[in-house]
Amino acid sequence: MKVCAVVVTYNRKELLLRCIKALVAQSRKVDAIYLVDNASTDGTFDYLMTNLLTGIELSKEGDLTWGIINNVKLYLLKLPENTGGAGGFYNGLKNARELNEYDLFWMMDDDGYPSDHCLEMQMKYVNGYDYIMPVSVDIDDHERLSWPVKLKSGKETRNYAELKASWGEVIDFVFPFNGSLLTTKIVDEVGYPKKELFLWGDEYEHYWRCKKAGFNPVTIANAAFYHPANKLDFESIWFGLYRVPVTNVDWRFICLIRNSTYIYWNYTNKFNIVLKGIIYTYYLLLVKRDIKKLSLYFKSVKDGIKGDFTRHKQYFNKK
Repeated sequence: MKVCAVVVTYNRKELLLRCIKALVAQSRKVDAIYLVDNASTDGTFDYLMTNLLTGIELSKEGDLTWGIINNVKLYLLKLPENTGGAGGFYNGLKNARELNEYDLFWMMDDDGYPSDHCLEMQMKYVNGYDYIMPVSVDIDDHERLSWPVKLKSGKETRNYAELKASWGEVIDFVFPFNGSLLTTKIVDEVGYPKKELFLWGDEYEHYWRCKKAGFNPVTIANAAFYHPANKLDFESIWFGLYRVPVTNVDWRFICLIRNSTYIYWNYTNKFNIVLKGIIYTYYLLLVKRDIKKLSLYFKSVKDGIKGDFTRHKQYFNKK
């Protein structure tokens, strides 16, 4: 079976290079890498030319460049504008699938990288599952997880060994796109990530569509994908009983609230919208005393329920 890794990048050229090198060095080699550059402004392509593609014969057609490195075909698609992580994965998976050359698609951002045997461990299960995840392991401490995960007992842990001891080899939940391995069957039946979400939540929206379509995504405990710990900031409220996800950037805040609301409304539990409303009202009104941000919160909730994904664009150029 032929595997194409789909990598989305934006202004992280050094981290991207590390990711590509890890892909090429896999014990079970990938057949291709489809790299989507989300209109980076840090000279990503020139950096790859200098540090990776020197002496490699390249072909070019429009915005797509390709060549062969260590017997792995590398496609580089530079988008004309930043489409966010959601748009990047939409374009990457769609274009890679339409090549009609690959059976499996290995999804990942540029800021993480797979362990040497990650793909090999995941490939052992392709005959039984159509959506196969590695464990997200803290990139700075390989004995810890990138974020808290529930054990079978319901207790949370960040200890990697404890997770494996609790669940065994196959874990029946996932943390999408940090190394997700998807078959052509699931891609053809479920479709591509929802590009309109732009940032955050696109991986979970796609995951829930897979679940709704009757697929059973799993995580393989012995497959490790090294990824930074939680990217969001959190603030504790109610004497540390709850941690609120926060960001000071308005357009990111809009995406965070709108996209999670959209997922609650369409796939999981609508009551979560009410619960989050209580939490954020308390936090923004009584803790932060930020009426303007609270108004933006409720506008974003309304957008999520209506499926309106345009508001964040109004805030890109605002300070």
